[in-house]
Amino acid sequence: MNIYEKLQTARVELQKTALKKSGLNKFAGFRYFELGDFIPAVNVLFEKHKMLAAFNIMNDLATLTIVNTEAPKEMIVFSSPFADANIKGTTPVQSLGGAHTYLKRYLYLNALEIVDNDVLDASVGTGKLETAPNTTKLVESIKALADKPGAKEVIDNVSTQAKEKFGLASWEGLPAISLRKVLKKLEAL
Repeated sequence: MNIYEKLQTARVELQKTALKKSGLNKFAGFRYFELGDFIPAVNVLFEKHKMLAAFNIMNDLATLTIVNTEAPKEMIVFSSPFADANIKGTTPVQSLGGAHTYLKRYLYLNALEIVDNDVLDASVGTGKLETAPNTTKLVESIKALADKPGAKEVIDNVSTQAKEKFGLASWEGLPAISLRKVLKKLEAL
């Protein structure tokens, strides 16, 4: 088999396994895949089908190169621009490690077409997952605490995540579960 056939075969075999998301974003209340959730299964499949995956970052580009070890000139390269992880409370080296981990995970998810329909991921901002009949009171409560010392930073962070991670125009479109978490953070200030 050539590299394309091997990769497609590995994708199909991987989707038949019972991958489980172990990562939890406590802030937004959703689960995600960590490298440890799928790399062991991928390594077994790649060994079986005689493939190798090599992750690399050069300049401002991260790559995941999948090589046919029976014909090493056959390879497929997946790439992504490098982005800083901006992980608060970490040293520059820890932040760099976080960026490597994120990029590696996203490149593997892309290369192996690892998907999982998560109810919360799919419902953010749609209002379909509301656990309260109306989020207006939660939004009003958050706004009422906006003058507390440190609240601006929390709300700015929520706004950024709502836009970048979920494509929302405003943090006010987050589901009730996420708004409750923001409210708790503000109340704890």
